[in-house]
Amino acid sequence: MIRRVILLATLSLGFAGAAFAQCAPGIPSAGNPGCIPPTAPNSPYNQGTGAAPPPGPEPVWRETWGAVAIDMGVGRAGMSDTEKSKDSAIAVALDRCKSAGGTQCEIKTTYHNQCVALAQEKGGGDVVTVTGPDQTRAESRSVEKCGGEARCAVVYSACSDAVRVQ
Repeated sequence: MIRRVILLATLSLGFAGAAFAQCAPGIPSAGNPGCIPPTAPNSPYNQGTGAAPPPGPEPVWRETWGAVAIDMGVGRAGMSDTEKSKDSAIAVALDRCKSAGGTQCEIKTTYHNQCVALAQEKGGGDVVTVTGPDQTRAESRSVEKCGGEARCAVVYSACSDAVRVQ
C-alpha cells in the first residue's frame, strides 16, 4: 500500500512540470501565457531586438467632387457630393436643379475632398456658400459670412470625402 502511494506521488510529481511547460523549446513560458516567441514585437521578453513586421502597402484614395447649382430667380437648387470628377459633379448638380424646376441654374460652387455649407438670410435673400475641412466649420463660417446666427441660417451642407479604394 505504501509502495502504491509513493509510486502515485512520484508519477504525479513527474507530470506536474509537463503541465506548466506548454511552450515550444526555446520559448520561455513564465509570464508568457501565449507562448509568444521572444523576438516578436508583442512578446513580454522582447527588448527591441526583434525586427518589426514590414509596414503594409500605402492606402490608395479616390477623390470625390461636389457641386451646388442654384436658380435664384425661382429659388430652385441641385447638389452633388459623391462624384468622381469635377465635370460629373457639375453635370449632376445642374440636372438636379433643372429637375427641381430651375430654368436658369448656375453653378454656385464646386469642391472636392471637403465640405460645403450654404447659409441664407432668414426669410430669403442671397445664398452664401463656404467650403471647409469639416461640416461643422463650413456651417459656422457660412453663417458668419452671411451675417451671423441672428440673421442667417444654414440651408444646406454636405461633404465629399475621399474614398479609400485599396
